[in-house]
Amino acid sequence: MNFKFILCLAFLLNGHCRAAIIYPNAPDGGQEIVVTNVGPILAHDTRFFNGLKLEDLSVAEPYREYYVTNLAMLASGHMLSTTTSRSWRYILMHGTNAVGAATLIYGGTNGSALKYNDVQRPFSPDAPLEALRAAEKLPQTKKQDYEVRALNIGPLNFKAVWLHGKSGDIIIPLPPTFGRFNEYQPYSEAEIIKVLKKKAEDVIKHPNLLR
Repeated sequence: MNFKFILCLAFLLNGHCRAAIIYPNAPDGGQEIVVTNVGPILAHDTRFFNGLKLEDLSVAEPYREYYVTNLAMLASGHMLSTTTSRSWRYILMHGTNAVGAATLIYGGTNGSALKYNDVQRPFSPDAPLEALRAAEKLPQTKKQDYEVRALNIGPLNFKAVWLHGKSGDIIIPLPPTFGRFNEYQPYSEAEIIKVLKKKAEDVIKHPNLLR
């Protein structure tokens, strides 16, 4: 299996991984890029993470971010197969709690150079970890490997943890879900499409429609 890191929430917290939830091979030098760029930000703005300094934080192994940008394909019933990815998300930890995340993107003339994009303080920084806690309890994750991914459909204000497996996918919506889904509950791709398909159609017809 072509994975360097075998991680799950339990591993992240205490070094023992029981569930088959894995992270892909991290890009070379990624953590160093995060540290090099986040350090000066925290030194300049001591309030950014409520007074935490770089030495107070650790950088977790990253996962890729996947985006659905073609709403016409979603409206026609296709979602995960249409995703694109050019970024990695690194969760920043203070002890066992997430406080934020840094994003690295591929750029340069040939699109292969990894560079710093931003550091964020999400409204619910622990949300991805909560989703992984829920995922560890699922019977599916005891039977096969699932790769951790982020799923983002910006035009529909939808974010989720996407667990990609060889024989199926699990999608766990993150808050806020705007009443469309139960946060941290696992859904199949078909269940997500069923709800978002009409939303995609509405946005295509009315681009300025509030989501």
